[in-house]
Amino acid sequence: MNPTAWWVAGLYLAPAFILAGTGAVWRWRIHRRGERVPVTEKLLRPAGESLRLRIDALGEKLSTSVFNCILAPTVGASVLLLPISGFALTRLAVAFLVAVALFTLAARRLFAQVREMRACTLGFHGERAAAEEINQLMRDGCRVFHDVPNKPYGNIDHVIVAPSGVFAVETKTRRKKKVPPGKKDHEVIFDGKALEFPNGRDTGALEQARQQADRLRVFLTKAVGEPVAVSPILTLPGWFVSSRVNERMKVVNPKQIRQVVLNSPAAKLAPQLIERISHQLDQLCRDVEL
Repeated sequence: MNPTAWWVAGLYLAPAFILAGTGAVWRWRIHRRGERVPVTEKLLRPAGESLRLRIDALGEKLSTSVFNCILAPTVGASVLLLPISGFALTRLAVAFLVAVALFTLAARRLFAQVREMRACTLGFHGERAAAEEINQLMRDGCRVFHDVPNKPYGNIDHVIVAPSGVFAVETKTRRKKKVPPGKKDHEVIFDGKALEFPNGRDTGALEQARQQADRLRVFLTKAVGEPVAVSPILTLPGWFVSSRVNERMKVVNPKQIRQVVLNSPAAKLAPQLIERISHQLDQLCRDVEL
């Protein structure tokens, strides 16, 4: 094979070998030191924990996808080493087509992961914003739990155990967009059946909030051995919510959650029942290892 082809292939392949070797040495050094964190007990799940884990996993996938995009020309260049008969121009054409095909596949995967990362990050920030308001209820004697596992249905964003009852809070974070003249870009209207955003209508969030509250009701009723009512709350961080109905389902801005909980007409929970419910939720949520 033409010596020039070897030089070209070597220039493309060298960065990949250097990067792989550096990573292997770095992992070996960490393993050799035997370091470990000093905290061994499990902690309660913070707000957005499930999304944080997804974001971390996506970060690793993104790194791999970026590496694959960079590696595509390298793999294409390796075609120059193959014993393909014919003119050098044919060899270069094959190498180019291989590189383009691999780059296209890697880029499509990369863009899909970027879109998912963007959605997860938005949801994560929304849950953190809602949690900041919900946590204020602890000063009023309420118990607060975040990211409560609800297998196999995912997780419940926030659960509030108050003297006035148990509340399952679903957080939905939606970006604001430009709207036609005459519409308010910050207002959501709840008519009892759907959410009227400036750019569309949404019913899925309401149904999800109801389902999560009902699933929590079933779990807690079985866990404590007596009926436990759970009220659903749907909260929309950053939006002004206009409710035209007075329903059990409450749709509010996070800043209004405290008022909903403290002014709820639900029956008072006995302190003993609050402790039993809180114990069950604590068992579910205490699974974070450092």
